[in-house]
Amino acid sequence: MLGSILDGIILGCMITLGGLGISYVLLLQNYFNFTGGTFFTLGAYMALAFLGFIPMGNFPLVTFGPGLILALLLSMVSMALIMTAVDKLLYRPLRERGSPFMFFYLTAFGMLFVFRSIIYLTWGAQLKNYVSGIPTYMRFAGMSITWDEIFVVIATVVIVAVLYYFQYHTKLGKGMLATANNSELAEMSGIKNRDINTLTTIIAGILTATGGVFYGLTIQLRPMMGFTLLMAMFFAVVTGGEGAILGTFGAGLIIGITQEFGSSLLQMLWDATGVPIQMGGYKATLSFLLLVVILIFQPEGIFQGTPLEK
Repeated sequence: MLGSILDGIILGCMITLGGLGISYVLLLQNYFNFTGGTFFTLGAYMALAFLGFIPMGNFPLVTFGPGLILALLLSMVSMALIMTAVDKLLYRPLRERGSPFMFFYLTAFGMLFVFRSIIYLTWGAQLKNYVSGIPTYMRFAGMSITWDEIFVVIATVVIVAVLYYFQYHTKLGKGMLATANNSELAEMSGIKNRDINTLTTIIAGILTATGGVFYGLTIQLRPMMGFTLLMAMFFAVVTGGEGAILGTFGAGLIIGITQEFGSSLLQMLWDATGVPIQMGGYKATLSFLLLVVILIFQPEGIFQGTPLEK
């Protein structure tokens, strides 16, 4: 059972990165980007495509090499460009016309199916991996973790720390917050809303691609992986706080642990009854139930009034 908590922390890191990408769009552009889950998947597959001609190489302990790092960087750039192009072609005209937010949601839903179809047509429905080697495990306290997973956790903490510093301690980051609070006043003070929206989309693309690659590295590449995590990302954004970096990180860890530990606990209980049910397929249901409970008893978010809400 302790191992499932560790698995939840690892999953929570990937939920955090995807959720932060969605949170930035929600904070600055005021709509929930349902395509975020599909972009999460596309970023992972873009890295796989780059690995088709980039030699992997080797790092000690982990299963991957410099090639995956380069593929990740190229995937970040690709997703930043793709998401920026989509924003300029589809969402910017809606913003400039003052369109109802339902138009944004419908557009996001439409793009979800478009990009999901592109993924299926390009890479097929088969499960894929970045590497075929057997990972090296580190064992402690009766638990085991691969060095790949350790890398993902450390990298996520570093990314969150850098993003937090950028958001609250740099002029550009503060300009983004000013635009989110009052875009007209920010424009009058010399902040270009168009530039801020573009920067927001670029950051969202980088975070989304990173989360997808980390998922593909530690679990597997699946065409539906981002879609199945969309509810968890939504939970992290809503309960962590709109634009709250540390809050989203904390909420991502909570939902990751809830999914892994909760499904393991339920599986143990069902096995005792002799009923042949695999509870691993109900992880998204656990996310939904937890979200409902929190919205009923803590609708302002679980980190309201804490340092993590910033």
